[in-house]
Amino acid sequence: MLIVRKLPAHPALRTVVSGFTERRGTFSKRSSVRPLPARPDQFLEFFLGESYRVRPPGGDFFTSPEVALVGPMTVPVAELAFEGTIETFTIHFEPTGLSRLFGVPMAILADVAPPARDVLGRHVGPLEDAVRRVSRFEQRIAAAEAWIGGFLGEARAQDPVDRAARLLARANGRPAVATLAERAGLSARQLQRRFIEAVGVAPKHYARLHRFAAAIAARETHPTRPWTDIAHACGFADQAHLIREFQTLSGRAPGEFFRAVSSVPEALAAPMSDSFKRPG
Repeated sequence: MLIVRKLPAHPALRTVVSGFTERRGTFSKRSSVRPLPARPDQFLEFFLGESYRVRPPGGDFFTSPEVALVGPMTVPVAELAFEGTIETFTIHFEPTGLSRLFGVPMAILADVAPPARDVLGRHVGPLEDAVRRVSRFEQRIAAAEAWIGGFLGEARAQDPVDRAARLLARANGRPAVATLAERAGLSARQLQRRFIEAVGVAPKHYARLHRFAAAIAARETHPTRPWTDIAHACGFADQAHLIREFQTLSGRAPGEFFRAVSSVPEALAAPMSDSFKRPG
């Protein structure tokens, strides 16, 4: 059994970090393989027990880095398996959080999950040490928030592109990109260039990833909900369009995708959008 806990970031940090996740579990043998679909999220993940086993399309399984920095995934990039003692701690960033905090040119993180040190350098070491020194989720959150807070004073100020990206994320990709560009006082071409720098993908594709993530979340929350209803609720023209998106962005038809998801005890890569709510 895998136990999953989620908590939102402190309000003072929520323009750069949305929340934190902990996963704990022990498995005697490798689980069934779970597909990793395209998704908009960007996060920093610490493997404190066994690392996940990751298999790219057409490739062999390899071990994920002990601390991985994961960018937005524009295509179905891998399949995931896990075994042994699983214990992870994850920091989930807002759409432009990494760009604002560390000046990361986010296009280099699209479709990859490199060792965090390869991108953030020496900044990662103190946080990794702090996370490994303690054992409770709340203690790790406190260490992460102190670490993030140390960079917040030097972070790039918010600009209209940051606000456009957050609006797209919060609205599950529904606002028209032309409307966002007009609100930001930019041409469509200017918005696209700056959006790729700050988020990692073009705004239209980012909106597409959020619509798809919303559809997956809707089906996972209500497994008997009709596909036609989900398609309309999530901004797709019709059910056929949604099915085509599943083929493109997960590499599987919807039924095949969810059969694969249900074959493992926890949706390890489930969309994180709108999931960080304080208890009570």
